[in-house]
Amino acid sequence: MSVVRRISAAPVKVQRRVRDARSTRWDDHRAVVKAELVDAAIRAIEKFGDAVSMDDFAEEAGASKPKLYRHFGDRAGLYSAVAARLGSMMWESAQSTLLSGQADSTVDELFRSAVSAYVSLVDEHPAVVRFLMTNHMFQYSESGEGGAADQLRSAMEIISDEFARGLREVDAEESPVAVAVASILGAGLSATQWWIDHGRQNGMSRDMFAAHLCQTSWGIIDGAAATVGVRFHRDRPLGDPGFATRLDAV
Repeated sequence: MSVVRRISAAPVKVQRRVRDARSTRWDDHRAVVKAELVDAAIRAIEKFGDAVSMDDFAEEAGASKPKLYRHFGDRAGLYSAVAARLGSMMWESAQSTLLSGQADSTVDELFRSAVSAYVSLVDEHPAVVRFLMTNHMFQYSESGEGGAADQLRSAMEIISDEFARGLREVDAEESPVAVAVASILGAGLSATQWWIDHGRQNGMSRDMFAAHLCQTSWGIIDGAAATVGVRFHRDRPLGDPGFATRLDAV
């Protein structure tokens, strides 16, 4: 009986391996096709803006609408995929600035570098950012699914964790950090929408807008720190022991 089991089991294992290999190849193929469809969707949005339709998406992709629905489920699924793509681009941008910054870079240098990278990305894809905002796909989802706002939050948390550490080192309450992050994101996204709709056309340069975001963000950070009697020294590296000091000790 054991011999029969050994003989009969082998083909089953082989068949399972074949099925698994086919499934893996199919999954890889679907991922490639979905990525190509998202690329086409981005091109369609850049052509037609907020007025883009599913017909426009299908035509740009050279595919049928049923194919789009098969891969994304519905219109919202396609929009979510575009938001996730933009979010990935934002995270890659953050990695190239915040995560690869020099150990001796000041907080202000890191912050300005990250903001400039964000503004550059918006300037390269204004129609896509505007489209996602219009369709409420740029919101803070708390889902962790990698959308644009989620990735912005992740990038902000790279620095906010250091701010929280600075507050702990001077025995100050950390809660202002969370509200500062929420305030910066909210104000920054509103300002971004204004810049896309009006600022760029009226001559506000990318550098000027980035400088505005930096200054307003620091205003929020400084105000939040002051509520717990702390001052952050932006001209120092994050790891500097004197990065955060009590106001009564300044």
